Amino acid sequence: MNLELMRAGFPTAIIPVEDWLVYYQNLEKAGKDADYGPVVQQLVQLVERSFEPYWYLLGIT
Repeated sequence: MNLELMRAGFPTAIIPVEDWLVYYQNLEKAGKDADYGPVVQQLVQLVERSFEPYWYLLGIT
């Protein structure tokens, strides 16, 4: 997943330990029900969090 994010020009998505259970539940739902919305939404939030150090250094936040 992170390799594909980097290939697309995004920072890596680091999943905190406290979010692992929800992440795996979302992956299971995507695999079983073809409902990708929850896992995509979680990844979007994680990637946005990964931008925070860059925004801080640029004085955006």
